Amino acid sequence: MRILLVGQPNCGKTTLFNRLTGRQEHTGNRAGVTVSCARGRLKKTGAELVDLPGLYSFIGGGTDEAAARQAIQTEGPDLILNVIDSTALARGLTLTLQLITLRRPMAVLLNMADEARRKGIRIDAAKLSRRLGVPVHLVSARTGEGLNFPLAGEVSEILVPDSPEGRYRLARALTSDTAVCSDSAERQTMDRLLLHPLWGLPCFFLIMGTVFLITFQWAGPWLSRGMDLLTDKLRDLLSGTSLDVPAITDGLLSSAGYVFSFLPFITVLSLLLTLLEDVGYLPRAAFLLDGWLKKLGLDGRCAVPLLLGFGCTVPAVMATRTLPEQGLRKRTVRLLPFVPCSARLPFLLLLGSILFRNRPARGALLFYGLSLLVGVVYGSLTSAKKQGAFYLELPPLRIPRLSSVLRETEKHLDHFLRRAGLILLPTSFLLWTASHVNILLHPAMSGEESLLSALGRFLLPLFLPLGFEDWRAGVILLSGAAAKESMASAAALFLGEGLYLSRQQTIVLGVVSLLLPPCLGTLVTVRGEFGAREAGKMILRQLAIAWTTGFVLHWLLHFAGLVLR
Repeated sequence: MRILLVGQPNCGKTTLFNRLTGRQEHTGNRAGVTVSCARGRLKKTGAELVDLPGLYSFIGGGTDEAAARQAIQTEGPDLILNVIDSTALARGLTLTLQLITLRRPMAVLLNMADEARRKGIRIDAAKLSRRLGVPVHLVSARTGEGLNFPLAGEVSEILVPDSPEGRYRLARALTSDTAVCSDSAERQTMDRLLLHPLWGLPCFFLIMGTVFLITFQWAGPWLSRGMDLLTDKLRDLLSGTSLDVPAITDGLLSSAGYVFSFLPFITVLSLLLTLLEDVGYLPRAAFLLDGWLKKLGLDGRCAVPLLLGFGCTVPAVMATRTLPEQGLRKRTVRLLPFVPCSARLPFLLLLGSILFRNRPARGALLFYGLSLLVGVVYGSLTSAKKQGAFYLELPPLRIPRLSSVLRETEKHLDHFLRRAGLILLPTSFLLWTASHVNILLHPAMSGEESLLSALGRFLLPLFLPLGFEDWRAGVILLSGAAAKESMASAAALFLGEGLYLSRQQTIVLGVVSLLLPPCLGTLVTVRGEFGAREAGKMILRQLAIAWTTGFVLHWLLHFAGLVLR
């Protein structure tokens, strides 16, 4: 038996899917979290359950809605479970009426029944069932209320208007006839502040500033010291054992240990961004940033993928599926490399400690600002057209669910640890090995005779115009091709062996590292979404922007230094 979960965005389909199957697909309090079909088996019966992306209508929308429509046509479901947000019944019923025209067995699940009651909304499910001609059940995927409903549906025989206007009038009539709404369902008072024309943007900067302050200044450094103690303890345990060899203690443990010391920063940032998503603030930020993004040829809908990019660029690319136009998707993805992801944090904090001793967070924020500034300049110069008005669904502000926030944060950490095991640790070991053997793979008498030195000297002509005379700077940038965390590992290795970076070189190195093409995982995702040509253009474009920006920045800092002498 194959069952399709169909509903409009942010109606709780994926939460219901997780509850019924035991899976842990990503959920969030915003439209467009689910952008592809997810499959699982019901825990009770073993029937196949397919969670489709949110679908407003049978026409229009982005690639996520197109995927949902195609699945409805091709999956051949035995049962359609139409999930509706009980707090927005009339809007949800417009899709229900379109599903009825398919003449397939279906049932309607009025989700978030508990939230509707808190808002003073009372729905007569039995009466609505009679009017629609299909079973209707009141449920709550969050609490588990009403989830023992029978897996059965009926084929409705009601006549559905052909026009969108007619379906909307019928949906409003059905809502008026079967639901009673109190005044408590009006817009929440908090939105009057968060979306205020005058106070909205200051609130946004205050919220995001608090996120970065907690990450870099408070919780992150405090937890990082604990990771440093664990690394030192591991080094002490290896001392005097058969594993106490330079390749492990100096190469693998020192480099990887330095990167893992910044795991708390990544954890805190992921936790806070997930918290904002679960509360429902990210779509409100999108609304506030619409005017600014229009100057870059985008609109407010593009803000959510860009904000998600601070966590990881891969899901940010996937989030662009909710955008209705392919051109708008591509323009958004082209700006994502300018948003520093959490994988770059270890390297930025390392460079920040060179610029501001004991205050690495200041350096990291400086690099964040410079990278975003270059992105704004690039977006302004390449924006082809101004975007018109757009419609954005604002989810209700909710108290975050701790279990959901922790589960999504755990996924981010699992992603980092997998990359560390598959890419970061092998890269650290290979870098140390290449710096201690020569071209013939014999032990090198010095670093200048090593295999890594030969590679670095080969690339040195590319980096001389940027102010780097030491071949190791180019190797640091090259090491981040697969995973950006590897740059911190390489830098820690070379700094420990005597690499010197002036303040000017540190600034240029940090900015260039941020503007280089994103990690291999992101490029693979871009290739899957837009094709190999777009991924190739991204690589060439970012290489050109990184080199040009580094060249200009080097000479600006050089002349500024001459003037200030």
